[in-house]
Amino acid sequence: MKKVMIAVAATVGIIIIRMILSFTVNEQVAEVFTNAVSSFLFFYLILSISKQRRE
Repeated sequence: MKKVMIAVAATVGIIIIRMILSFTVNEQVAEVFTNAVSSFLFFYLILSISKQRRE
């Protein structure tokens, strides 16, 4: 349950940062940032879940 809450908090943080980037820089930079960080978060959670199951 703790990992789910961390993932939700990270997703909310990504959305907030994307909004800030789209207002300050431009939409393309915000989209690239969102795609990169979302991919990293997805693979991090998959790897942490598989590591937890091995233990």
